[in-house]
Amino acid sequence: MAGIRASKYAILASLSPLKRRNFFLLMAGRTSSNMGRSMRVFARAWLVLEITGSPFLLGVVTASLSLPSMFMPFLAGVLADRMDRRKLLIYTEFLLVLLWTAVAVDITLGYIEWWHLSVSAILSGMIQSFGRTGHQAILANLVARDELPRAVAIDSVVQHWPNAGGLLVATLVIGVIGTGGVFWITAIGQLITGITLLLMHWEYAEPPEAARRSVGSNLMEGFKYIRGESVLLGLILISAAATLFGGATQFLMPFFARDILGVGSSGLGVLLLFSTLGVSFGSIIVMSVSSISRRGLLLLSAVILGTLFRVAFSQSEIFYLSLGLVFGMGMFNTIRMTMVQMMMQLMAPDHLRGRVMSLRVSMQGLSWIGVLALGGLAEFVGAATTVLIAAVISGLVSVAIFTRMRSLREFK
Repeated sequence: MAGIRASKYAILASLSPLKRRNFFLLMAGRTSSNMGRSMRVFARAWLVLEITGSPFLLGVVTASLSLPSMFMPFLAGVLADRMDRRKLLIYTEFLLVLLWTAVAVDITLGYIEWWHLSVSAILSGMIQSFGRTGHQAILANLVARDELPRAVAIDSVVQHWPNAGGLLVATLVIGVIGTGGVFWITAIGQLITGITLLLMHWEYAEPPEAARRSVGSNLMEGFKYIRGESVLLGLILISAAATLFGGATQFLMPFFARDILGVGSSGLGVLLLFSTLGVSFGSIIVMSVSSISRRGLLLLSAVILGTLFRVAFSQSEIFYLSLGLVFGMGMFNTIRMTMVQMMMQLMAPDHLRGRVMSLRVSMQGLSWIGVLALGGLAEFVGAATTVLIAAVISGLVSVAIFTRMRSLREFK
């Protein structure tokens, strides 16, 4: 009985940041936008596959979303350290409302071509470079310092759990309302996110210190801090390896569903659903251990186990086995990403938080390189061999970084 009470207390304590109005509203808005994004990813992938049947063109469309994130986030981080972070988020969310409404109209009227989705993905990547960086920067402003690990863990839950609901909804309704209808729903979800930001009780007293200096000096200050932190550099390299080689599984999933497992679009939806359920479960694990003292070792464990699950998935031709493997991949991938985010948040001083956390967004921007390269490779060797090669490279690089950096392994 005492153990049950202790567990209940621990769970309630981990949710304490939600008692803060602004943090609760931010998470509510994130829930709406993340659910819409998972629906959009499903609809876009299947639409490109129907239009082109090409893994390379699917890779082009997928990469288009990440391309702007390679160049723009650090500038966005400077902006997040120079201006009202809430206002930055408001601008980005309502621009996304306009963008997805335009795409929904394009699909509904029957004018859609695969390159339209590529162009819209580039525009979305540009806007989200600022939005994601602003979100990472504002997170610590909404909670106390000792609540920050729990806030990051909750943010992980809110980032990933709605994906399962979004995929389920998309799978159920896409045959009825079509991909255009799915995009209409995502535009409405983005609007709800913008409204939650407007409802915040937010005071912005004066421009921060960075705004009193030039943008150039802001950039140099950020680079100087990052260069002097070896653990931060290690986290960036691990994220880069995972982004360049770890994303192959997700964007090639339609080909696993159609060509290897033979389960079609409904099976694809189930595969993505199990992946998201694994992601969601991983975020719950991170929330339950948000106060763990050996964060570096937990990150290393997630890297190794995630690699093993990806290798096994690449060789599976059994649908039900593949469901379990994508669940494990999603779980360990989430633990890795959340621990990287948590460690970076703990290391970042507030006046540099936008610039430090922009690196996490920038690493996502590298995915277009891996997606295009791996998409091209899949044209010649197939999806399964491509995922195998990518998983092995990503895992070996990450383990090598941990082997050389004791400070990263021992990070608390």
